[in-house]
Amino acid sequence: MVGRPLASQPTARPETTTLVPVGSTFVLIGLFVGAWAVSIPEIERALGGGPGRLGLALTVALALAAVANSWGGALAERRGTSRALAITLVTWAVAASLGAFAPAPVGLALAIVVVYAVFGPVDVVANVAATAALAHQPGRLVRIHALFNGGGALGAAAAGLLLVTLGAWSWRVVWVVSAALGVGLAVWALRSRLPAGTSGDHVGLAEGVRILHREGLVPVALAFGLGAMVEGGITTWGVLQLREQVGAGVLVGAGSSVLGFVVAFTARVSVGRVQTRRGARMVLVLGTLLAAVGLAVLAAAPVTVVAAAGLVLAAGGVSVTWPLLMSDVGRGRPRPGALVGALSSVGYVGLVIGPGLIGVVAGWFGLGVGIALLAVGVAAVPLLLAVRWRAERDPDGSEEPLSA
Repeated sequence: MVGRPLASQPTARPETTTLVPVGSTFVLIGLFVGAWAVSIPEIERALGGGPGRLGLALTVALALAAVANSWGGALAERRGTSRALAITLVTWAVAASLGAFAPAPVGLALAIVVVYAVFGPVDVVANVAATAALAHQPGRLVRIHALFNGGGALGAAAAGLLLVTLGAWSWRVVWVVSAALGVGLAVWALRSRLPAGTSGDHVGLAEGVRILHREGLVPVALAFGLGAMVEGGITTWGVLQLREQVGAGVLVGAGSSVLGFVVAFTARVSVGRVQTRRGARMVLVLGTLLAAVGLAVLAAAPVTVVAAAGLVLAAGGVSVTWPLLMSDVGRGRPRPGALVGALSSVGYVGLVIGPGLIGVVAGWFGLGVGIALLAVGVAAVPLLLAVRWRAERDPDGSEEPLSA
């Protein structure tokens, strides 16, 4: 029996990918971080020992996360982002749900270490999927990262309300709710087709580091680490500076944090119009300089309103650093897992240095001096990027659009 002609057979439609679970993961990350930022004074008091002990716990946690991030990038390459995101979300959800009931101070310190250590790979896998889909469209990549800031505003607002009603136990409620949402997102990711979602090559944990060195991206990685250090420092110590050094109350501190996330969200959405390399780099320089000015104001202003304005300006300025640098290094890479994992590891090293360094400086000279140190760090970012940009070769001097 003769079969039907090949031309008459139906053509299979290519499966399309989705970024909705990835965007939802960014919202969850922001929700958790926003609630953390507002609850820092309560967590610090429960842990005891002042900012130094909290900084030490975060340093250990983020040091482990820096190592785990390379594993997250390698996992995304080997298993695909769909399965990798499900695995990392479930791992983090289990840690957060158990950590919510950890007794202080020893159990709480251990919970902070474990929860933040396993949180890093979740962030990495989400970034791998987003970068694989949108590296050539920096505006869209910045916009999907804006979902983190939207989640951060919701988390900060929720934590502020819970602090008023539940007091010191409010942050534990947030951890339980976040864990439940994480399990739901894991199921969703596993059932979805994400960008770079299929299994790929087996790569070693150090492959991304070799790529950074081979392609001359070390200055970019260092700038990325400084930007991450400042962004994490603003989140960790900004509200604490307002509430305990400037004398702002819970509502003002929480409100300033919410406003900071909203401004960062607005800044990232606005940057969505940027579609060229030159434009993206101009935004990077401007954002880091604004962040330096905002941090200097936060560190020195004795008036609550002025200091709060500095926090908002710093949060908005530094918010563009992470996604625009991801776009810059991810162009032309359909499976950027190893590179994104390495870059995120360097970023988390910055987060490792930040809490401990600012905590120690705050213990010796006051938190205002520590905040000022962050201002110096973010001001150095454009200098490091200039080293990389001058090393690039563009024979005809033309500007290549980054959008598809």
